[in-house]
Amino acid sequence: MEISIIADKDAIIGFKLAGIKNSAVFNESTIKDDINKFKESKILILTENVAKLVREQKLDKSFEGVIVEIPDKQGSSGLALQEISRLFEQAIGVKLKEN
Repeated sequence: MEISIIADKDAIIGFKLAGIKNSAVFNESTIKDDINKFKESKILILTENVAKLVREQKLDKSFEGVIVEIPDKQGSSGLALQEISRLFEQAIGVKLKEN
C-alpha cells in the first residue's frame, strides 16, 4: 500500500524513518501539484495546517484515497479531531461528544 506525506521537514523526517518514501515539503504555491503527484497513493498524510488549506481549496475532492491529518510540531489545533468527528457523524449519523 502506497503512503505519502505532505508536511514540514521535521514531520517528513520522522515518517521517512518509519519507511514512508513519498513526501513533499509543504509549500502553499505547489500544493495542487503535490496532491496530483500523490494521486496514486492510498493514504495521504497531511499536517493539520496543510489539510486545512487542502480543504479550503477543495483539493481533497480530487484525491481518491484516505487523507489522514496529524498535528505539526506546534501541537494539535484540534482541527484533526473536528474532521474525524465530522466524518464519523456523516458516516453513521451520530455526533461524537467532546469532553
